Amino acid sequence: MVHVSAVRSAVAAVALMSGLASASAQEVIVTGVTYPGTITDDQWKVFEANVAREADPPLKLKMLVRSEVGSEETMVNATRRGRVQLTAPSLTASTQAAPELAVLALPYLFDSVEQMDYVLETVAKDEARRVVAARGLVFLNWIDSGWLGIYARDALVEPEQVKGYKLRTPPALAAQVMAQVLGADAIYIPYTEIIPAMQTGLIDGGITADYPFFTGSIDAESKYFIYTRHAYDTGMFLANKNWYDRLSETNKAMLLTAYGDMVDFRARTRAYTAAEMAKLPQKPDGLATQVIELTPAQRARWAAATRPTHRLLLDKLGSSAASFYDAIQAGKAAYSPDQ
Repeated sequence: MVHVSAVRSAVAAVALMSGLASASAQEVIVTGVTYPGTITDDQWKVFEANVAREADPPLKLKMLVRSEVGSEETMVNATRRGRVQLTAPSLTASTQAAPELAVLALPYLFDSVEQMDYVLETVAKDEARRVVAARGLVFLNWIDSGWLGIYARDALVEPEQVKGYKLRTPPALAAQVMAQVLGADAIYIPYTEIIPAMQTGLIDGGITADYPFFTGSIDAESKYFIYTRHAYDTGMFLANKNWYDRLSETNKAMLLTAYGDMVDFRARTRAYTAAEMAKLPQKPDGLATQVIELTPAQRARWAAATRPTHRLLLDKLGSSAASFYDAIQAGKAAYSPDQ
């Protein structure tokens, strides 16, 4: 016969051991810029569940994915310095740490969406891993921020209309070179200052991805969103290299896939974003944003007008970026529509 006191002692011992295991779990700070109720917010829950189930030894996540740490640039710098272990910035912010990544943001780099997706899942991963490693970071996976376009007070459907336009330009070199080639009045302000800058007339528009355009409420101040689709902001999931290198082999492998199946997530994100963008013209009068899709002829003119950015960017960034660019071109050549 088992005495009640013995059972209680056993339960207490198990609880104590569980508490010690929990207390000894390594704390991992994760940063991001995520809005509640969005598809990205849901994906972080997938990440948390995967880590809870697969981490060995356990990892205790501290999720600061609501911009608690500050701007994306602050997030990346904090990760490089080891104050943060994991971060998920946009491609634009990632280029502040590894400028060569700007190659991926060159306008009209790819010939089709399918070709781009193939290159991202093959050669671009290896190249991204190479260039961020030199900056004390580990590339884990892509995330997703969507297609770049131009929000504006005016319908800028032709590239020559951008000349002299007060355009908020992201700090990424590819965006800066594009603004230069188009002759825009490029204005550099933080992402958080876009809405007041539109309200005061400091800027008349800017370059951003479609996903942050509506999640960040920029659409409320913009009459038009011109879907130039000149580049795709994949976003990146990064780790501090010194921290990552000390992890168990199990946890190293786990973190490479913990954010989820990116091919599936990318498809779901695009569908979600398309549905949200389709709702914009349905807003009340005075707040409506007209989404403009370029015709094939207009797109061709944009591609021709911005083509000089490729050589300008590579000249500015040097041989490492040129190697990245060459790898992408090789990946494009290896792609077949039948794959």
